[in-house]
Amino acid sequence: MDSLIYIIEAFSYLLFNPVNVSVMVIGAFIGILSGALPGTTSVSTVAILLPLSIFMPPEVAIVFLLGGYIGEVSGGSISAILFRIPGSTEAIATLFDGYELTKKGRVVEALTLARFYSLVGGLIGGILMLFATPLLAEFGIKFGPAELFMLIVMAIIVLSTLEGGFKTLLSILFGLFLATIGIDEYTGISRFTFGIVELESGLHIAPLFLGLFAIPEAIRLAIKLPPSPTTTTRFKLTSLMFPSYSFFKRSLPLIFLLAIPIGFLIGVLPGIGATTAAIYSYVIAKGISRNPEKYGTGIPEGVAVPEAANNAASMGTLVPTLALGIPGGGVTALLLGVLVIHGIRPGPLVFIHNPLLSYSILVGAIIVTILVWAFTPIIIYFFVKIFEAFRKSIPILVSFIILISILATYIVRNQIIDIWTLMIFAILGLILERYKFPIAPLAIGFVLGGSLSEIPFRRALDISGGDPSIFLKSNISILLLILAIILALTPRIIKRISTHKSRSLSENSIVN
Repeated sequence: MDSLIYIIEAFSYLLFNPVNVSVMVIGAFIGILSGALPGTTSVSTVAILLPLSIFMPPEVAIVFLLGGYIGEVSGGSISAILFRIPGSTEAIATLFDGYELTKKGRVVEALTLARFYSLVGGLIGGILMLFATPLLAEFGIKFGPAELFMLIVMAIIVLSTLEGGFKTLLSILFGLFLATIGIDEYTGISRFTFGIVELESGLHIAPLFLGLFAIPEAIRLAIKLPPSPTTTTRFKLTSLMFPSYSFFKRSLPLIFLLAIPIGFLIGVLPGIGATTAAIYSYVIAKGISRNPEKYGTGIPEGVAVPEAANNAASMGTLVPTLALGIPGGGVTALLLGVLVIHGIRPGPLVFIHNPLLSYSILVGAIIVTILVWAFTPIIIYFFVKIFEAFRKSIPILVSFIILISILATYIVRNQIIDIWTLMIFAILGLILERYKFPIAPLAIGFVLGGSLSEIPFRRALDISGGDPSIFLKSNISILLLILAIILALTPRIIKRISTHKSRSLSENSIVN
């Protein structure tokens, strides 16, 4: 009952104060715009907004920064769908099917799906966060280094079996290898830097992804392979409201039983984040699909699932942050810093000593999600107009994609080495596509590598004294391995059953 009273008070405090509403609107709008611009990250957006929040009350400051974070997560899909350039890392999985829908002339449908399911994922994730934070915080603590590593292994097993064999596995392994470039966090030794000082901090995700996805697409458009669609999209703000009822009904189990729960629970795990949640949900959805080969060719589910998952995960990251004082990711680490600046110590007692503050942050995240949904069409309208203007002249569109990729790459770290990295991976992307190596698994391998897989792996071995059996000692690890095997085998079993049924039907028709 006390929790419900504090929730009502938090809503009243945030919604009936014009200053608070204005702050949330500004934060959400800046976040959406930043997310739509290629090369930005949620951490950089929140870091830029951080100085503006210092002079605000603590709960308003956090909600302001959450506006930038949630807006960034939702806005990243815009440029991913329109230009095959992920506006934020959280939109990487959305790119796989979102841009393919655009090539089919279904750009409005893709943007509508991204916007609507961002709202759905954020709202459901926010409600879960609001009422289940103490319980879920305990769940997150049960994931030690061994369990976190097995979670990544599960994703790799499922992905490598679904995408079709040896070339996919090589792509994943190459992505994991690329994530090791730089200084070893354990030993301090440089790895694969070849004496280049700028590489000691590792490869940045921006030049790698823009090189693999954006530049090759621009080159294909320039040489007309394949021919670029030239149809004009009729666009109205009202057309971005809701997806078709038939798709919404069809996608209910996929979104509410898979994408949102998986996204939210992965968000609860410290240090994992919304990008991994989106990729993970995408891989699992593909694994249980009757037609996994359609993923990546431009299907609505390929947009809806990652968008629902990454927004649910953005809510989940707040659970360990507030309840335990453990940051769920880079953004929540900044949020913890803001609370400390204001003299507030996050942790289990924060809901006892500062209940209005705690519930204002949780409620504010839900309000900001709705504001992001409301203001996204303005940014979308602007970007679609640019998109339509450029599509009338392919050379201008190609120049724009290449220019924005170079600028986005350089702005991230202000290093020329990143420009060279961009060009190298652009050439590599073309070569890989020429020889039928899938690029998406390489990108996913890079995201899952480094601190997400190597660090937990080595920590687990340190804990066990080098005994690898630690990875199968806990019930969670065993369950994850069993789930990986089931998900890997499910498409093949379904395919065999359907083949057997079709054979039986054909034999019966011949007999008759």
